[in-house]
Amino acid sequence: MINGAIFDMDGVLIDSMPIWHNAGALFLEANGKKPRSDLQKILFDKSMMAGAEYMRDAYDLPMTMEEVMQGVIDVVYKHYKESIPAKANVENFLRKLKEKDIAIALATSSDRKLLEAGLSRLHLLSYFDTTVTCLEAGVGKIEPDVYLEAMKRIGTTLENTWVFEDAYHALHTAKKAGFHTVALYDASNDEHQELLKKEADIYLKDLTDFDTFYQFATRES
Repeated sequence: MINGAIFDMDGVLIDSMPIWHNAGALFLEANGKKPRSDLQKILFDKSMMAGAEYMRDAYDLPMTMEEVMQGVIDVVYKHYKESIPAKANVENFLRKLKEKDIAIALATSSDRKLLEAGLSRLHLLSYFDTTVTCLEAGVGKIEPDVYLEAMKRIGTTLENTWVFEDAYHALHTAKKAGFHTVALYDASNDEHQELLKKEADIYLKDLTDFDTFYQFATRES
């Protein structure tokens, strides 16, 4: 039986990945640096902390990692606060999980300031029993720490907890750690769709069909 769900935020709950595609480049340009053409690909699977470290070192920025992270956050914050939309049917899916008495956690690579701004504006934050960032967990999603911490907080077990992700590297980490996994489509991950389909326990184009997911999860758990 499923009793816990852990959601990624960017690309799963909110349509924020287009904003992130240029965030690092915009930050570097604002600081007089010319970003390399493949910067977005380099930063894609890094936590904010690791991405800040990379930019500081690779571009010789006279800043601390904290200052670099804050600079990137400042670039994207306005969009989280004012305009980034929820993805299809997210609130209804979360509401139905709650109706089934399933605990819900958020595990995100984004900064807490961003998650609170975006999810509060979209009236989604109240559905979560806990929220954990990779910065708080101490490592990005190349390790399962953020998922394990989220699971610990909601008091569920690996056997009964499902992780929802759109990025292959993150889903692979959760799957390897023993979680059940749900792959969600996001255009930013087009090149990895076949890998996601093979790796995940269930693949969904979006969160529109709750019944299909719930029937599968209760059958498999």
